[in-house]
Amino acid sequence: MPAKNRTNIYILLLAILVAAIAGYYLPTKRPETGATMTPKEYIELVEKKKAQRIKYAEEERAANPGQRD
Repeated sequence: MPAKNRTNIYILLLAILVAAIAGYYLPTKRPETGATMTPKEYIELVEKKKAQRIKYAEEERAANPGQRD
């Protein structure tokens, strides 16, 4: 029976190793997608991203005043 006990220990260690690697590499924050949000949250996300795009465009124009779009 010692061979079976060693096999069980190796399986346990492998499971712990896989869990540690998965915990390290998997994201902790859920992605912002429309599929996982309520309609209100989705509308707020769209408005936030639109505001970010407008702000980024204004910053680009301020950084490059002589350049045309």
